[in-house]
Amino acid sequence: MDAFLRRQIDRREAVRFSLMGAGAVSLAMTGGGRRFSSAVAQDATPAAAFDPALCYAPFGDVETVQYDKVGDGGFKIALSNSYIGNVWRTQMIKMARAYVQEPALADLVSAGDFQVNSAGNDANAQSAAIDDMISRGAQAIIINAASPTALVPVVQQARQDGIVIVAFDNVVTPDDPSVDVGITINEDQVEMGRRWAQFLVDQLGGTGNAQGKILMINGVAGTSVDAERRQGAAEVFSANPGITTVEVVGDWDPGKAQTATATALASNPDIAGIWCQGGTDGAVRAFLDAGRPLVPVAGEAENGFRKQMLQYADQFQGYSIGQTPGMVCVAIRAAISLLQGEALPKSISIPLPEARTADLVPGVNVFPEAGNDFFTPIQIPACGVNLTFEQIDAQQA
Repeated sequence: MDAFLRRQIDRREAVRFSLMGAGAVSLAMTGGGRRFSSAVAQDATPAAAFDPALCYAPFGDVETVQYDKVGDGGFKIALSNSYIGNVWRTQMIKMARAYVQEPALADLVSAGDFQVNSAGNDANAQSAAIDDMISRGAQAIIINAASPTALVPVVQQARQDGIVIVAFDNVVTPDDPSVDVGITINEDQVEMGRRWAQFLVDQLGGTGNAQGKILMINGVAGTSVDAERRQGAAEVFSANPGITTVEVVGDWDPGKAQTATATALASNPDIAGIWCQGGTDGAVRAFLDAGRPLVPVAGEAENGFRKQMLQYADQFQGYSIGQTPGMVCVAIRAAISLLQGEALPKSISIPLPEARTADLVPGVNVFPEAGNDFFTPIQIPACGVNLTFEQIDAQQA
């Protein structure tokens, strides 16, 4: 157990395990498939202690990897972001900045050397930004990728230079699985899409009996998150022949989702449910503005959507699963552990934070006084990430 964990086991540690990479010992870690037999709803009194079994469940049967120890702390870490055009990404950056300023990380991260770049949804620009981070001495680079494959060459070069790579959310995925691109941290996107779809099927008559037209509001095209969530939904909807779908693009943005929903409603007045990857409160507003009765909604964890779930609890059933921006904190702590020479699964899943209307607790997993665009899953109790709204709100993206 490292010094950080000894100091912080009762409060704000984020990740104890570390990562391994090329040239390291390979150990089989059995996960028995994707380990999301149950989602983790945010609790009214979330535990602060880090639970590696929950936080670092492997995706299936994956190897562990381990790098040579670089040191004990003072690490130079960089965050390479791609798309910046939605609120999830800006909050993610704010959470990263807040996290590296935590007193517990003072000796572990060189906060003055923490680099952040958002290159847009342009893989070439992001590759150039990563090259610049390498030249500026980054020892670890955290990546939210514009493309699962286009960044492989620059990431390969970084690994060959001994730089720790942790990709999260939209990850780097080489065609050849033997290529070393570091490790990945994510929520199970396929399972998320599947659970949203199953909720709607249940609301519309149950498996095998469900009837109705579902509006699917997709995310940013070409990203792994968007593709995997749609894959999960397709598995469920295809097993229910009474379900039809209309697909639009919302780019995980409330304004775009509202516009796309309003346009779809004009030609599809019989929409019976909403499956929304992000910007969910915008989709609900489109129904309200059109004077249409609300329908069951399965969507993300924006504060606006969860406030709507409370406000209109007598008018529609809602189901919210959050792709937490806080996984960037888990990625940072994992990079620290890698640099300290510890071992982790090569591909890590973190718990899915979910809430139905009856699960909502103001001040815990919905924030009535905060803006609609705030993403509610800001704490990952199993991973020891316990930032507050005030800490996040004080940062600049």
